[in-house]
Amino acid sequence: MTRAEVLVVGGGIAGLSATWHLARAGVRVHLLEREPLLASHASARNAAIFRQIEQSTWHTPLAQRSLGLLSQLDLDVDPVARTGALYVAAPENVAEIVARACRAGVSCAPLHGPQLPRHSPGLRLGLSAAHVSTDGVMDIHGICQALARGARVEGARLEVGAEVRTVLVHRDSVTGVELADGRVLAADVVLLAAGAWAARLGAGCGAPLPIVPHRRHLALLDVAAPLARGPVVWRLDRGREVYFRPESGGVLASPCDEQPWPAEAPATDLDHGTLGRRLAAIAPDLARGAVRRAWACLRSRTPDHEAVIGADPRRRGLFWLGALGGRGMTCGLAAGEIAADCVRGRAPSPLGLAPARWLRDAGTKE
Repeated sequence: MTRAEVLVVGGGIAGLSATWHLARAGVRVHLLEREPLLASHASARNAAIFRQIEQSTWHTPLAQRSLGLLSQLDLDVDPVARTGALYVAAPENVAEIVARACRAGVSCAPLHGPQLPRHSPGLRLGLSAAHVSTDGVMDIHGICQALARGARVEGARLEVGAEVRTVLVHRDSVTGVELADGRVLAADVVLLAAGAWAARLGAGCGAPLPIVPHRRHLALLDVAAPLARGPVVWRLDRGREVYFRPESGGVLASPCDEQPWPAEAPATDLDHGTLGRRLAAIAPDLARGAVRRAWACLRSRTPDHEAVIGADPRRRGLFWLGALGGRGMTCGLAAGEIAADCVRGRAPSPLGLAPARWLRDAGTKE
């Protein structure tokens, strides 16, 4: 078997994107996914919301770059349905969102009172929101499949059911990985894009980082008056955060809960009361909807809520692409491009995203 130049660990949106970019650049790359299917965890179990404006410094430029990269994929339909989005918040926070959007060149307008129900019937009067017309809902399956196809066409090998047990190191340099089935795969570069499992693999080879998985719940609701179409509605007020959007003849909603969780498939334990109260505060009719189905997903984040992308200075050949914190579908294509450039030595890790920023912390430094 031909030795890979780069082993990518993780077959979600981030790993697929990095693999696609590396393969297009002529790198021999082998992607390893522990599950029987690609994009099985965070990339498949989220709400597929494309959101361009967040407080994160890097979120908006990564989202805008990802949008441009989507046009390079072989897709039969538009990968983002531009339903628009209403970001409900206190008036002063709405003004801040609008200002941030204007600085980034994103079309955004403030809406107040009776203007909101015109966009999303059933919203309470008296609310304020920022309306981003170019946000919407992503075709997760189509995007991930297109990335996989594109990577294979460019010569990448994508292997499912291949769980990485440990990253192998000799004299502080990466030499490859050992799989759970006992196989050893050699490579000079290992890129950790394994989502909730990445921190465990990094720690196992002497390169710990403070990346913590968190559990979040989503629910599909049956409602008396289904939303045939309409924007994403997301309340951002701290302690009252909730979002919903039309989905499958019902409403997809989340109480935006976050609970630290181990790197494993999360159990589902939706707090129906919290979801109901938070929906009732902005859309009372939806709060009376019955839960058709509920599930949980994992979002991995760092203490500063910024991603980790680039080379780890403690282990030559070890690179990171993770801690996207629920922003993977929106920012994953651009994050993968940055990681691929770092692996190829074309650019250093961007300031604020580099793994080295955590090594000043005595808790993570060897």
